[in-house]
Amino acid sequence: MKMKKNNFVRWIVLITIFISTYILSGCGDKLDLAQFPITNNGTVNVSDTVYVQQYPAWYQFNNPEDILVGKEPLIYVADTKNNTVVQLDLSGGIISSKNFGTNVFPKKIAQDGNFDLLVICDSITNVDTISLVYRLKMVAGGGIIGNAPVFTLISSLYPTPNTSKFRKFKGISVFPDNSYIITRIGPGDPIGIDPGNAIIKLKGIEFITHVEKLTGFQISGNSFYSIENTSGITVAKNSSADFIIARNTPDTVSLNKVIWFNYNSSSGAYDPKFTSPMQDIVNTKFGTPNGIAQDVNSNVYVIDALRNHLYKFNSAGLLLVESFGYFGSGDGQFNSPMGVAHFNKVLYIADTQNNRIVRFKLSTDLN
Repeated sequence: MKMKKNNFVRWIVLITIFISTYILSGCGDKLDLAQFPITNNGTVNVSDTVYVQQYPAWYQFNNPEDILVGKEPLIYVADTKNNTVVQLDLSGGIISSKNFGTNVFPKKIAQDGNFDLLVICDSITNVDTISLVYRLKMVAGGGIIGNAPVFTLISSLYPTPNTSKFRKFKGISVFPDNSYIITRIGPGDPIGIDPGNAIIKLKGIEFITHVEKLTGFQISGNSFYSIENTSGITVAKNSSADFIIARNTPDTVSLNKVIWFNYNSSSGAYDPKFTSPMQDIVNTKFGTPNGIAQDVNSNVYVIDALRNHLYKFNSAGLLLVESFGYFGSGDGQFNSPMGVAHFNKVLYIADTQNNRIVRFKLSTDLN
């Protein structure tokens, strides 16, 4: 009889501990369910975690194509058809702007460890269109973009070793050592020495001191090593050499449009992190992915202009259920969105043809 009583007491104690732990865990920070895999080979299991749009949306733009949350932290928007990069605070208040002049259209923005901005612009003339990379010296401008001195770093006409006026820059990101990486598209080279499709690593502040065209990639096709028609790039979190690219191929049935490359220091080669058809990031049939971002947990965000959809993958390549979006101009809707950024639990999306920036927070992060 005494043994049964002791067993009963033990069960009461265990149940009490469980209930107390549950109650106490609810008193602290809310659990971020986004860090856990919530799909099974693309099949959604169960979750009430969704992104909730924050208001007001920011509407003072004309076809914004990219957004960056800087290290300050301040927000920078490539206000493409206004020929301007706009600097805002986290509440959306405009601090300053930099206009690049008529027929110069900012497309992509990155920032290095010195707080300098690197901006890809398309410069359109009566003859052709070339891409330019500008450096904006933010510290020299007192942190105000309108006062920042501007240097032209490189154009898409730069020979590597050949040159072609049909080449364009499509993405830019910065490594921890302040070297930066650019994706380039263009026609094939008939003698196979210098094709237009390339990934280029550069160094230099006021001018270029080193240009390296990365090797080991395929310039066409849909393999795991393909860099055909790249549309964006971001350096992987917590890495000195890895990066993720998006490929904007014209068809909508190809796989391998978002590829995470890991650098192999032994071989000096870049190898795809995901190659299994069991991984959602491989299996997803993107339309035209344009922007890529990561959060502090290494989740990958991909904004797709054709699908009008935000895809979110965890670091294991699994598609997370809080991915969302479809065509429109309402809550959770987009019209050809092209840029994405993440900071402090807030997701920022450049909703390009709705001429706005929209912000979202996970339901589990709301107060």
